[in-house]
Amino acid sequence: MAQVTIRRVDEAWVEKAREEASRLKVSMNQVLVDALRRGLGAHAEPVKKTNLDAYAGDSDFGAEWDEFLDKDLKRIDSELWS
Repeated sequence: MAQVTIRRVDEAWVEKAREEASRLKVSMNQVLVDALRRGLGAHAEPVKKTNLDAYAGDSDFGAEWDEFLDKDLKRIDSELWS
């Protein structure tokens, strides 16, 4: 294992690392090593994404879907907006 020094780190990042270490009850070094591992893509397990990127794009869900969008989702409920 190597030891490195990182300079010019934003104070807010240091504070966030301290808070995370406290929350997880581990050392700040462990939090930073884990963050580097994930950030560099060297994590043993793939990082689980929590967004909908896989579903983005031009998909054709058929005529029923377009009708549903036009009929129900694009309708403005005047009681909610008056």
